[in-house]
Amino acid sequence: MAARALGLDCGPMSGFDADKVNAAFFAGTSVRVNFVCGLGYGDPSKVFGRSPRLSFDETCRVA
Repeated sequence: MAARALGLDCGPMSGFDADKVNAAFFAGTSVRVNFVCGLGYGDPSKVFGRSPRLSFDETCRVA
């Protein structure tokens, strides 16, 4: 959320080889990768638009 608030495009990724990422970046530490997210400024003509979201009233009830 912080990156998006700064105007950055975010591309979370799955399906990567976690063991290779851990070996390349975190060897010799107890840190392990959880997910990978690309950050940057995308080409506006190629950036995938946000999918539709439900409104607050469609998803929440205030009691």
